[in-house]
Amino acid sequence: MAATPSTKLQHLIYRSFLTSALIPLVVIELVLLCIYFGITHYISLKYRDTLLQEATTSLQEITSREAWSIDSQLRDVTRHAVIMQRDHERFFRDLSACNLPQGEPQFRRHANGALYKSENNGGASLYYSSATSIGPEEMRKARCSEVLDPLLESIVRSTPIISQAYLNTRDDMNRLYPFMPDAPGQYGPVLRMRDYNFYYEADEEHNPERKPVWTGAYLDPAGQGWMTSVIVPIYNGDRLEGVSGLDVTIESFIKHVLDLRMSWDAKPFLVDDKGTILAMPASVEAIFGLRELTRHEYDENIRTTIEKPSEYSIFNIRDKTIAEQMKRVFDFRHRIAEMDTGGASYLVSQEIVPETGWRLITLVDKAVIFGKIDEFRKFTNSIGFAAVALMAAFYAAFFLFLQRKSVRMARRIATPIERLTELTSTLLGTRRPPALEEVGIAEIDHLGKNFHEMGAQLDERTRELIESRIREQHKESQAEQLEWLAITDRLTGIYNRLKLDTVLQAEIDRGRRSERHFGIMLLDIDHFKLINDSYGHQTGDDILKHLAQLLKAGIRGTDTVGRWGGEEFMVICPETDEQGLINLAEKLRLAIDSQTFPVIGKLTVSFGVSANQPDDGISDIIARADKALYTAKHLGRNRVEKCPTLLH
Repeated sequence: MAATPSTKLQHLIYRSFLTSALIPLVVIELVLLCIYFGITHYISLKYRDTLLQEATTSLQEITSREAWSIDSQLRDVTRHAVIMQRDHERFFRDLSACNLPQGEPQFRRHANGALYKSENNGGASLYYSSATSIGPEEMRKARCSEVLDPLLESIVRSTPIISQAYLNTRDDMNRLYPFMPDAPGQYGPVLRMRDYNFYYEADEEHNPERKPVWTGAYLDPAGQGWMTSVIVPIYNGDRLEGVSGLDVTIESFIKHVLDLRMSWDAKPFLVDDKGTILAMPASVEAIFGLRELTRHEYDENIRTTIEKPSEYSIFNIRDKTIAEQMKRVFDFRHRIAEMDTGGASYLVSQEIVPETGWRLITLVDKAVIFGKIDEFRKFTNSIGFAAVALMAAFYAAFFLFLQRKSVRMARRIATPIERLTELTSTLLGTRRPPALEEVGIAEIDHLGKNFHEMGAQLDERTRELIESRIREQHKESQAEQLEWLAITDRLTGIYNRLKLDTVLQAEIDRGRRSERHFGIMLLDIDHFKLINDSYGHQTGDDILKHLAQLLKAGIRGTDTVGRWGGEEFMVICPETDEQGLINLAEKLRLAIDSQTFPVIGKLTVSFGVSANQPDDGISDIIARADKALYTAKHLGRNRVEKCPTLLH
């Protein structure tokens, strides 16, 4: 036990006087400062709570209002789609009428075999897949469907959010407005409508109600980049003639739907009913670490539906903390929630767009909401710190005054006591203190005798304690050495079979209690007998020691490696399934295969792995690993095998 630091009586009296006079005043001032800072902190917290409540209510109202606005725009697009559906169904009910509002269209065969409209007559483009046999009926449909163009043009021109209007028929004809100059070059020779979501999501199987359907985000084969569509089936009686649709590009969504100036610099984005981000502005891109997909470089034809990559799901955002919080908001349909990104804290509001089931989610940085109150806190804190500075200056002057007073008082009291201190100063350099001469003062003489006797007894007990501690440490060292020898292989310095059996039994017991996976790998040096016969047993022993160190360096911190016997080693791998065992074994095998060993050069090792099964005993899992090792040897060595009968 460390001795309490000593101090001179004069200093003690000096400090006591100084602190007894100064500390009460300092404490009172500190209490007043704490009250001041506490009150201002309390007021700011209450103000923050009020602001947060107002912001929450307002954000819900804003998000609800904007969701209603988006719903209105989408409903308007859907209404246009229904009008287009009726017009197109009317066309298929009476193909005898053939009105050409833009004049006679010109058709040609492209080099890739597709039929297309070669001249822009002010209407839509037309494309017929080369896989379709073009007869009189198909040519009549291509020519007479010119009557549909005025409505397609009117819809696209009257609604800024709509980028394209089209008809896709069951025999792979595409009529699309605005006109596409090189439709065969864009689509390629073959365009199977049933391979795309903007067709099959409205067919008989997926849409038996024959109602308008909104697709998720996909890559447009017509070259307009990423978009979503509202599609309607076109029936002639009970025959599905095709699907018509109106396209809204993601770029158009951002420009016409999400380009909102909202309070507190709120950041809106749109997700579909599966959680995929349909459209987001640049401000949201920065939060999620994603770049919105709007345009696309078409290096080749789009032959099937290409949806947004999985990382554009709010459940798969790169920042797992954000992904988990967004999933919780989405799953529980909270209208208002909070989200922390590590760098910022956000209020999150969401509203469902009834027309599509999509969700408008709005993020507001709390720092923006609390900007004014944070400025208020900085102002009040600056006042408090100024008060602290003034107090420090006052107490510095007051301290100098008290210091002079306390020094004079301490000298008057301490001088007589210091004489007694000089008599005991000779004890500092010895263990057994010498006997003190009597000085004629009863209290001091008695204190000197007691101090001498106490020092003598302390010296004796200290010596006995040191000797006892040395004996105990010697016994502990012997026990640790015996335990180490019992569980360690003397040649390689790693665990022996006794230790491996103990670890195996512990893992089996733990697996039965908690149903946790673990596994083992048995490995055997290939052609080890030949090494002993060719280079001698000393070289073989060196190889075993070298291999043991390689294994020890290559396994994980939780794994256990030991010598199973001869040239066989075992690795026990907790919390590891079969595939994990195979991966680790393959890593060790490659490390050994790439190693150059002294004397012999190259060396290979065969592995057998086995994962634990319910009700396994030690012999069961070892038997499977041994069988897998035999298989590896039989199949050519230098490989990793699992037991063929291993249960999954």
